[in-house]
Amino acid sequence: MRGIKLRKGIGRITLIAVIVVIVVVAVVAGSLAYLTSRHQVPPMTSTTTIFSTVTSTSTVMVTSTPSTTTTSTTVTTPALVSSTPVIIGAVSASHPDMAAWALLESNLSWLTRYDPNAKVQDFPGGSGDVIHALETGSIQIGIAGTDAIAVAISQGAPLVIVATYRVTPAIREVLVSPTSGIINITQLNGKTMALSKPGSLDAIAMLYLRSIYHINLTPVYVGSFSAQVASVVSGSAASTNVGIFDATSLVSNGTLRSILTFDYPYPMFSVVTTRSFVQQHPYAIRAVLAGLEYANSIYDSNPNNLTLNFISSYYHTELTPTATDVLLHVVFSTNGAINVTALNQLLTLYRQLKIITNNTLTVSDLYITDFSPVVS
Repeated sequence: MRGIKLRKGIGRITLIAVIVVIVVVAVVAGSLAYLTSRHQVPPMTSTTTIFSTVTSTSTVMVTSTPSTTTTSTTVTTPALVSSTPVIIGAVSASHPDMAAWALLESNLSWLTRYDPNAKVQDFPGGSGDVIHALETGSIQIGIAGTDAIAVAISQGAPLVIVATYRVTPAIREVLVSPTSGIINITQLNGKTMALSKPGSLDAIAMLYLRSIYHINLTPVYVGSFSAQVASVVSGSAASTNVGIFDATSLVSNGTLRSILTFDYPYPMFSVVTTRSFVQQHPYAIRAVLAGLEYANSIYDSNPNNLTLNFISSYYHTELTPTATDVLLHVVFSTNGAINVTALNQLLTLYRQLKIITNNTLTVSDLYITDFSPVVS
């Protein structure tokens, strides 16, 4: 009997122990489930915002040659948008017309935070070379003259504008040798104009001048900006046309003389890619635009004169009051907004000038609305 009672006692103790263990396990499991539910990240769906961001304070380092400028600013740290290998090719940063691009090239982390596999490439030959590189596939996204892009599309290039890059129009000057005796544009009738490459900004500008002033200008393609200047200095070409920033230094040091300043009614540079890349890699395009626009926002805001100091250091020049005023009025897009009215003016003008001869092309063929807002 005593043995039976002992076994019953042991059985009760075992049962109680098992119950206690079960309760403890249940409590622990419930606590873990509760903690997990508090920190669980919801899965991304089709309606999830791509640019998930948090704001933190960090130091932006703007490095240039030969000096370094440092400023403290509030930076929005983005979620990774893309990891697609992509090369962005642009008209060379060698002159202030593309100063925002030069600033980005000097701070590539502003781009690679959105796509760590993004790379950049300069094309000193101009927009024609950028467009050719897009067509051959050596780059995937380009920054080129808006008019050069429109002309290429009118000629059948499978390209499309995805954003505006530089809002401010191109301002150009026609230059001649100081000893030439030429003092106005009409005196260039029947003479030559040194240009970089077919399809580049200067090449299209020559067509514009030829049509507007009803003069016969013969193009001489010399391959680069420096060769354009050398051709006029040597007398192998009677004239050339260059951006206002280039003209300022060339005229001030007496290398060449300006006989005409002119501009256009549409944005100077746009972001362009192929239609096939749009279909295959939309997130890569979003990532690149995010990086470009982030850099542009810093450039445009010029915090603590960061932009002007960078330009002075990068281009090894002391900015005159005139140059400073011009630079501060040059705007690079911070949202990529595409101005349809301006593009329509471009298309209409170039048809009138017989630069664009494709009569079926419409303004909607030049751009898409997938990545940037549209304004008019």
